[in-house]
Amino acid sequence: MLSYLHGYHAGNHADLIKHITWLAVLDKLHQKTKPFSLIDTHAGAGCYPLDGEQALKTQEFKRGVALLQNWKPEHHVLQRYQQVIGDFVARQQYPGSPLISVSQLRDNDQLHLMELHPGEFERLRGAIKQYRGNGHSHVHHRDGLEGTIAMCPPKPNRGAILIDPPYEQRKEYNAVIAAVEQILKRWPQAQIVLWYPLLSERAGDKTGQSEAMCESLASLSHNVLKAELCVDDASSDTGMYGSGVCLINPAWQIDAVLTDILNELTPQMGVTATSTVRWLHQIDA
Repeated sequence: MLSYLHGYHAGNHADLIKHITWLAVLDKLHQKTKPFSLIDTHAGAGCYPLDGEQALKTQEFKRGVALLQNWKPEHHVLQRYQQVIGDFVARQQYPGSPLISVSQLRDNDQLHLMELHPGEFERLRGAIKQYRGNGHSHVHHRDGLEGTIAMCPPKPNRGAILIDPPYEQRKEYNAVIAAVEQILKRWPQAQIVLWYPLLSERAGDKTGQSEAMCESLASLSHNVLKAELCVDDASSDTGMYGSGVCLINPAWQIDAVLTDILNELTPQMGVTATSTVRWLHQIDA
């Protein structure tokens, strides 16, 4: 299905945990001078107007990035996030993961952006042309999971993959599990950041699918860590009451980094907000 448009959800609480975690992963990659490869499986349009029809219809950004206005965080990853999005937000825009990744590239780093939706692909190509940055950015009009499997292992073979499907259909959860298994066979050391929604009973047969997917991934022979940010109670009728990121092959001590980040970020998200960081599988812990 190609009906999903991220413009309706840009800058919401899910984008916050996804993009801040991604920056934390890139921060770890920056600690070595060796170049890296990044792959974004569902890149979207790249940049979204917060004063546009889609964003104003849902106003989800008001429970996300809008809560961080005039906030001065202490953690350096949160400071970097504020720095990256600052100029965009000042123009009533929100940068998606492609532009966040572009902002962190060094001269020899590689970025591969996958987008299947034809309209979003054209907007993505325009956004990357405008905000090229350093490094080498490549835009691919293809299925993100299929394309990533075909590309693994990339050159250089040090790096990370961001997977964040819309999960419009229940079968997408199993497709992600199958894709991750294939990716790890081809690129065993890949750092994978998988975003997933936390859904209330209102979501019907998709309720609990994210949790089951994470447990399946935890059975793989890799370190698996998850971090979650909830803005409502699970029993609420909000549909997506929170979201999380499942990290496979996470960098050393990133669990402590994410704990510190979420301890500082969560209070900004409202009195009902909670967050957790937990290992699902840890080899030789």
